[in-house]
Amino acid sequence: MDHVKMESFLIKEEFPDLVLVPIRVEFSGLPSLPIKQELCELQCDSSQPVSEIKAEHNELEIPQTKLEIPQTELEIPQIELEIPRTKHPENIVDLLLKTPFGTLEYTEKVRIKSEGRPRPQINSVQDDAGRSRSFRCQWYDKVDWLTGSAVTNCLYCWPCLLFNVSNSFVTWTKSGYNDFKNMDRSVKRHSKSKEHVSAEVKLKLLGQSRFEHVVDEGARIQVAKHNETVRRNRAILKRLIDATTYLGRQELAFRGQDHTADSLNKGNYGELTEVIAHYDELLATHIEQSAVFTGMSEPIQNDLISSISLSVLEEIKKEINAAPFFAWQVDEMTDISCRSQLSIIVRYVDEIGLPQERFLGLFDSTGVRDGQSVFKLVSTAMSEFDYKEKLVAQAYDGATVMPSELNRLQAKVREVAPSAVFTHCCAHHLNLVLSQGAKLITLARVFFATLEGFSSFFSKSPKRVALLEETGCAATRWNFTSRIVGTVASNYAKLLETFSRVVSSEGMDDDTVGAASGFIRTLEDFDFVFMLFTFNQVFSDTDAAYDIIQQKAMDVTFCKNRIENLLRSTEEKRSEEAFNKIYEEAASLTEDPADRHLRKRHRQESVSRDSKQHYRMLYHSVLNNLLLQIHHRYSSLEETRFLELLNPEKFATMRSTFPDEALGCLNKGYGRFFEMDRLKTELQVFYWDRELHGASSSISDLLQSFKRNGLDRAMHQLYKLMCLVATVGATSCGVDRTFSCLERLKSYARNTMGQERFKNLAVLSIEKGIVKALEKNPCWYDGVIDHFATRRERRADFIYK
Repeated sequence: MDHVKMESFLIKEEFPDLVLVPIRVEFSGLPSLPIKQELCELQCDSSQPVSEIKAEHNELEIPQTKLEIPQTELEIPQIELEIPRTKHPENIVDLLLKTPFGTLEYTEKVRIKSEGRPRPQINSVQDDAGRSRSFRCQWYDKVDWLTGSAVTNCLYCWPCLLFNVSNSFVTWTKSGYNDFKNMDRSVKRHSKSKEHVSAEVKLKLLGQSRFEHVVDEGARIQVAKHNETVRRNRAILKRLIDATTYLGRQELAFRGQDHTADSLNKGNYGELTEVIAHYDELLATHIEQSAVFTGMSEPIQNDLISSISLSVLEEIKKEINAAPFFAWQVDEMTDISCRSQLSIIVRYVDEIGLPQERFLGLFDSTGVRDGQSVFKLVSTAMSEFDYKEKLVAQAYDGATVMPSELNRLQAKVREVAPSAVFTHCCAHHLNLVLSQGAKLITLARVFFATLEGFSSFFSKSPKRVALLEETGCAATRWNFTSRIVGTVASNYAKLLETFSRVVSSEGMDDDTVGAASGFIRTLEDFDFVFMLFTFNQVFSDTDAAYDIIQQKAMDVTFCKNRIENLLRSTEEKRSEEAFNKIYEEAASLTEDPADRHLRKRHRQESVSRDSKQHYRMLYHSVLNNLLLQIHHRYSSLEETRFLELLNPEKFATMRSTFPDEALGCLNKGYGRFFEMDRLKTELQVFYWDRELHGASSSISDLLQSFKRNGLDRAMHQLYKLMCLVATVGATSCGVDRTFSCLERLKSYARNTMGQERFKNLAVLSIEKGIVKALEKNPCWYDGVIDHFATRRERRADFIYK
């Protein structure tokens, strides 16, 4: 800081004949000196002579004048005036992106306004097609609210950046605008918005509407008092936010049965805040004395949970906006309160080259069964994302739509997002998916419902498992539903023996004996055994195919041939010889339906007199259903042939023979994202230079290697291809993890939880990594508090004046 120093000196004057001497002060070497006029000039008679005082080198030199007055000596203390250096204007935007304008002091706000909006030079950026787009500085003169940042290389709206507290227009206030191709249209649309006009008005009034504070000291004191209260309230709310994030990450219940002051258990939220208060005097005082805002009520908890969840989703949205592509995966499950919950997961590659799967929430899909309804629900949930341009893959394994509606749903998505190819998620076992689709057949649905009882029976009691092992049957994972068909078929005789021992055992309870007796009747029923062997012969083949496809996912040609072999093998099982084999095997273990007494047939009205013909039709219906599902699941496999371009097992072959067919497949489906000639050149260099791929065995390794060595810029088209391959290859089990979280959050004891609270708590639990990272940034708390304060009218003050 530059300083102006006024040396102390003695002035002796005679009080009866006090004479005012006007002084003119001249400064040199000071570009600006905010000294009030009354400090430099005394109002006096203009006829009096003026003494000149000159300041050199930023110091005031005042000659000492002594008057011989022995009675009194007045000492003028040394005055040191600080002249603040103005920060570089171009850094203000970057500062405001980290520190909200509303959290600054009033004088700092006025200073920022007086300095004006920064007008930096913005470097050219590349659009989705790889073309370079440049920004012309003439736009600053054309649009009076436009500003920018040379750090983020983006444009912002100056008034909205300062005053938009409603989190509207994130592009112009947080993430930044760089779509220079559509600049004119975007500027006109933003200028007409209500939020922008309101922000401009606030900016104009800043410094003017507070003019009365200069003359009204009472108003100034009132504002200072208000801001001090706000500072204290925001500090308390930070403690409550920490308690909320902790309980949300750990999936613990918030509320208890009794929240009164004398309660021994106020719930985890209340008890945790009291524990924090033991070591925090501010929070302890607030709990003891506050009567307006305690922060303990259920609505306050819900608002805190919602505000924190929103901040996490905004962070995910930033990552998705920065990613070149993303894919979504949708799945459905029924919670403990019998409500259908639709889970949405997005997959993309972040800015540091790591493939990410992020959870966007659980959505109530009760009654949503057709493709049109699911499309409407998903498109509404994804409306804030640019999915029409950036969605490159979609998956609905086990989703709430019926299998017959699956093609309609895919088609609806591709109408608006043409690049969204359908992929089969390898995290979903193929047999499990096929069994869900086969439930369209009534007898198949009854069969699988009965089959699930076997896993429930053995998973609930170690004593039952011990009996199973005593008969020589391996201790199978009975809760592994996708392979339970093969488990029961291969252990048919041992299971009968086990259940017979349970029935004859004296140490078993009545429920166990009753259930075992029912399973014996099931295993001796021809319909059940016939369906068991029918599905087992197909599932044994699909099991093997699934394991191979999962390991060879990058070799699309191999996977396609394996699927075609599976379809041919299943088609061959439709022969009369294959049917007779299944029918006779089931009849040998049970009773042939043809030998049943006619009196027993009145309970099966659908069974004609030719019982074998009935089962022949049932047999072909099952096989046709499975064939149709396998074909639909892998119908888009040819569209993903471009994955072979980055198959490490074929790099040696591609050095001599370039994969033109795979590149053509990429050009057909995703050509608008790439410069194909440049990409082909980069691929050729990549194949020939072994140092570029080295020992990398996965696409994740390649992404990290390119980022680490700066190759993502040198070979930007190849790096974009890696991002596409990593995005399309949805091979993890993110959706399954969300359903595990669903079961923990909404249990039997917590089944009355509202949908919005349930969704937000799921976000805090599943994305706890993001929550922990955000907690390390002090500015994050300010954003959460701002959203909490503006969510509804509060009796306590949280916004600075």
